[in-house]
Amino acid sequence: QSAVSVPRDFEGCSTLRKYFGQLHYLQSRIPMGAEQEAAVPVAWTEIFSGKTVTHEDIKYEQACVLYNLGALHSMLGAMDKRVSEECAAGAFTYLRDHFPHSYSVDMSHQILSLNINLMLGQAQECLLEKSMLDNRKSFLVARISAQVVDYYKEACRALENSETASLLGKIQKDWKKLVQMKIYYFAAVAHHPVLPEALGTRGSRFLERTQATQGPAPLGASSGSRECRPLLTAAAPLRLSRYNSAKKDNDFIYHEAVPALDTLQSVKGAPLVKALPVNPTDPAVTGPDIFAKLVPMAAHEASSLYSEEKAKLLRDVMAKIEAKNEVLDQFMDSMQLDPESVDNLEMYSHVPPALMEKCAALSVRPDTVKNLEKQVLQNLKRILGKVQEMRDQRASLEQQLREMIQKDDITASLVTADRSEMKKLFEEQLKKYDQIKVYLEQNLAAQENVLKALTDANVKYAAVRKALAEVEHKWNTTVQTLVASYEAYEDLMKKSQEGKDFYTDLEGKAAKLLEKARAACRAAEASRQQLLER
Repeated sequence: QSAVSVPRDFEGCSTLRKYFGQLHYLQSRIPMGAEQEAAVPVAWTEIFSGKTVTHEDIKYEQACVLYNLGALHSMLGAMDKRVSEECAAGAFTYLRDHFPHSYSVDMSHQILSLNINLMLGQAQECLLEKSMLDNRKSFLVARISAQVVDYYKEACRALENSETASLLGKIQKDWKKLVQMKIYYFAAVAHHPVLPEALGTRGSRFLERTQATQGPAPLGASSGSRECRPLLTAAAPLRLSRYNSAKKDNDFIYHEAVPALDTLQSVKGAPLVKALPVNPTDPAVTGPDIFAKLVPMAAHEASSLYSEEKAKLLRDVMAKIEAKNEVLDQFMDSMQLDPESVDNLEMYSHVPPALMEKCAALSVRPDTVKNLEKQVLQNLKRILGKVQEMRDQRASLEQQLREMIQKDDITASLVTADRSEMKKLFEEQLKKYDQIKVYLEQNLAAQENVLKALTDANVKYAAVRKALAEVEHKWNTTVQTLVASYEAYEDLMKKSQEGKDFYTDLEGKAAKLLEKARAACRAAEASRQQLLER
């Protein structure tokens, strides 16, 4: 009900857009198209004939709502300030490109093309006026005006169509005269501003062209365009004055031949206006899908097909990644290069105290060992760092791809999409993975160059590796010898302490035995003395 009797304001445009969007959501779930099971009669009044036209097709309802949206936009545009480059052509363009033209004569291809170019032309006019008020560059003004002419020429072609003429009747002649007048007038406007920039003061050739182009226009069109007469009346003296001034300058100063009209280069138009877009699935415009819980089986099937497309994409990418990773692993194994052990010079920075005497000769040269073929080591470490960086980036991109695929659910889009457009929709949706696929391809392609550089660096590192291996062997042997010496020392000290403890204990026992022996002797001596006294 709201869409049938909308208020003539921007709220009305919003209502029409919402209704149009919800119709789109509905027709993708319920078979309400022509000759389908749930089709119902839809009746609207034709704009020109006033006849009621009925079709059992929900698309006819959408088409009529879209036509009314374009009409309401054009009405609001006529009432609005002439400063915007947006126009009502978007609704008519979407209607022409996405719906049948056989519903009614006011939706024929010619009528819609007429509406589109009239809307674009008038919007370009508004932009032209604003450019002139803002004192934009003359050549830009000329190109904007030339585009106005191009739009009105297309509208005039539609008006000259026999079907359009019979449909519009008398107003076709009036519209045609007005459009032709605008073509002549804006062609003249396009030629006037280019004088200073194109030819300096030598502008007679362009004014000659303007005179020839603009001359007959007011007489041919003004009879049907009374509101334009003041504008044309004011423009005529200006045109004549500029023409006479340029002609006088040429006659008395420059003396240049005026070229033929058909040899002059035409001014190319600059289309700067934009049609208000129509997107029936934009939730910001149509509001939430009130039929969101109704998901047809076909949409589930299409979603499964899309999931298979995503899986195929992931399989293709993973096959490439695994192949490259296998090559990389085999290569690194064959090189026997461990980033952790390539540079083992740090072990030389801490010398055990027992070796300080042996290192005294090197104490004044602390960097002697670190400086052996140092550049080769740095280069190798840098390339090994690149290898690890390549691995990390590859793993990160793979994880991003998996997460994107995991979150990618286009069921809502599949519900409202035409089955004939499924393949195209899949292709468009899969384009979101193009960027990350490019990054992965670049990463995989870089592996060959990195491995080549690593091979070259490893060749140069061979002599250093051999020397370091020998030094490391000697170092380890020496350290092991010192460790063994320390352990032998500890064992000796332990056994010596045990021997000392044994003899200390033995000494104590012997002292006790001696004391007992002395006591026994003293007792025996005392007994002997007693016997002698008796």
